[in-house]
Formats: sequence, structure tokens, C-alpha cells
Amino acid sequence: MDFFATVKGATAISWRHLGPLTSLALLLAVSASAGQTATTPVFAVRTAHGALVKGNWRQLQSDWSVHVGEGEGARIPGTEVLSVRRVDVPLPPLPTDNHLILANGDRVPFRDLRLVGEKFRFHHANLEEGKEASLPLSAVSVLWYTAPDKDLDAEKLRRRLFTATRTRDTVGLRNGDVVTGVLVGVDGDNAVVEVEKRQMTVKVPQLAYIAFNTELADTLRPKGTYARLVLRDTRPGRGGRLSLTSASADETVLLGTTVFGARLRVPLGDIAALEMYQNNSIYLSDLKENKYVFEPFLDAMWPFTLDSNVAGHDLLLAGSTYDKGVSMHSHSRLTYRLSAGFRRFEAMAGLDDKDGQGGAVRLRVLADGVALLDRALTSQDGAVPIRLNVKDVRELTLEVDFGRGGDVRDVVNWADARLVK
Repeated sequence: MDFFATVKGATAISWRHLGPLTSLALLLAVSASAGQTATTPVFAVRTAHGALVKGNWRQLQSDWSVHVGEGEGARIPGTEVLSVRRVDVPLPPLPTDNHLILANGDRVPFRDLRLVGEKFRFHHANLEEGKEASLPLSAVSVLWYTAPDKDLDAEKLRRRLFTATRTRDTVGLRNGDVVTGVLVGVDGDNAVVEVEKRQMTVKVPQLAYIAFNTELADTLRPKGTYARLVLRDTRPGRGGRLSLTSASADETVLLGTTVFGARLRVPLGDIAALEMYQNNSIYLSDLKENKYVFEPFLDAMWPFTLDSNVAGHDLLLAGSTYDKGVSMHSHSRLTYRLSAGFRRFEAMAGLDDKDGQGGAVRLRVLADGVALLDRALTSQDGAVPIRLNVKDVRELTLEVDFGRGGDVRDVVNWADARLVK
């Protein structure tokens, strides 16, 4: 069975006719028709076989299969789809205004938030037709309003709150004070916290954030394949990152159901990406590393980080903000043991847009000790695509070595770092 039909002069390709190296290297561009208007969004579908299929979005079916392109177009089975991304816009930044950070990493902007029993109720423009939606309190890691007045790095604080472990709810106030207890209520005016069996009321304008007890967290992760929808709109109560258990779309609108059960409706033009999870790939940040070795240039010590850069900020690369990835500093080596069945390692690698500006490194990827990639990299190189054959490889090592500037600003992001079956 052919996975791709002939599209606007492109030859139909069947994977059975391709050797493994050809399949890995292939980038199939499906062009839009001459009559397509400039406002019609074009998306790129990355497949498990290594192809990149471009075209205007025609359809998304309930089995996650995607149809793009003019005429017969290209139809990609759901088992083949790794991601669908709009080609003319970067991945947007994470929300900074009022939003919920879920334990699974979703970011849900809100208006009119209130806590009723064990559920948050709120409004989001794309959920429940704009009417009130709800999600379990246990699904929320952080309720974010703003940074404390004296904290100049809100992004780093949000990351720290999200990754930390807590046995009680932590309420951060705008003035820098912190209260620990149990949140029992919140609405547009007040938050009520039980502290040592006494209730304390805090005015919402005084709140910076509430970080919840992580021992009670529920990641709301489905057993089968699911997708994370990345929305472009950054206005209050709109956009964000929302994981979906199911979805379908035509040429104008996407309908779906979030992992917390809310109905979703999004115009096609508001979509930046649809990222597949638990399909034919696994992100390195979801695996346990086998070994990490760091060799300092002088005396500064750097860990590796997952789904954030090593400076504690979001993963920024070539203008996009990535949800998944690994970040390292020179000189370090990170090794993973691979189970059978993986055929390719892929990532977008580069120095972080903010914390890596001016840096210079030597980048290597080794398979069982043999270099598959060895190249110099500076912040001027932007995002470098990596697609490497790792069939029968037992150990995969990512290495960031010193460049011409020693270790100065050598913050390297391996965005979308994943193993593909």
C-alpha cells in the first residue's frame, strides 16, 4: 500500500521501494497549488519514515491520520504521524499571564477562575464554546497569576515551581511572602488557604502563584496515542498548550476533547502545531539516562535539564519555543541505553536563543562510541536538523564540547530530541 498519492506533479512514493538510508534522508515537499491564496495556512507533517510532507491542511481523522495538499493530496496514516506544524510561523511562547500549568506540562490560560469542591471552573475561548469549562484540582501543578514584585525572572520561577516536589500547597504573594497549607477556595476576589487548621483569606490581586502538593498530582496521561495542540493566540484566556485524547478537523476548524474532558473548537488559522505522543516515537526527556559526565572549564558545574534549558528557562531555538527536549552545557556527555526497535534519532540542535547567544561549541552524537555527527556550532547557525540511523545501536551519547570561547554561554538545546521506531 502506498502512503502518499501523487500531488501536483510530485511522484507517488511507496516506502517499500526505498532503502533505509534513502528513507531517512528523504524530504518530500508537497507544494500548494498555483491558485492557493497567500492566507491559506500550509502545514508540514513529519512522519515516522523521515519524510516531511507539506501542503494546505485538508483533514484530520479520528485515528490521527492527516490529509494535506491539493487534488488527491497526501494521506498519512495516524501511525506514521509524528507532528503537524504550520510552516510560516514559529512555535509560540508559553503563556505568561493568568494560566494553569498542568502536571502533564499543558498550559491552560483562563478567565473567571474559581474552585468548586475539587474542580477548577474557568473560561477559555476555545473550550466548551466559550462557556465555563472545568478540570480536576489534582491535575494542576501551578496556578500562575504573576511573578512576585522583587522576582525579575518569572520564566525561571515558573519552571522551578513546576519541577519542584511539595507536600503542601505553597501560596506565593506579590510582596514576596510565602504561605504553606491547603487551598480550600478561590474565586475572582479571594483565595482561602487552611494553615494549621485556621483559614487565611488572601485577596487575589495580592497573589502571585499557588503551587500545589505534588504528592496528589494526576498527570492525566492517556494509555494510547494522544496529541498536544499548540495554539498561536497569546491573548488572555486564549491559546496555550492543550493535550487531546481525540480530535478531527476539516479545512476550517478542529474539534477535539482535552485530557480533562472539555470540548474544544479551534479555527485552523489559530493552530501552530499538533504534536503526537505515545505513537511511533519517544522523547529522550521521557527516558531515564544511563550516564551523565560533566567536565568543567574552570569550576562551574552544570547539570543537564529536561524540557527546559540548563539556565532554567524555556527551550528557545531559532525563534520557536519547544515543549520537549534536552539541554546541556559544555563540556558534557549524556548517554542513553537503547532498547531494540529504534531506527532513528532526530532533533533540532542549536545554542539557546537567549542564554546561548555568543556561544560556540563542538557538537557530537556517538553510537556505541562511534561518532555519527561531529561539527562546530555557533549561535549564528540557528537550529540544525539532525536525523541519524541508530538501528542496532545499544548506546546513544550526546556530547557538547568546548568551542573557541571556552564555556562562555555554551547553552545547547536538543529540541524535539526523540527516538523513532
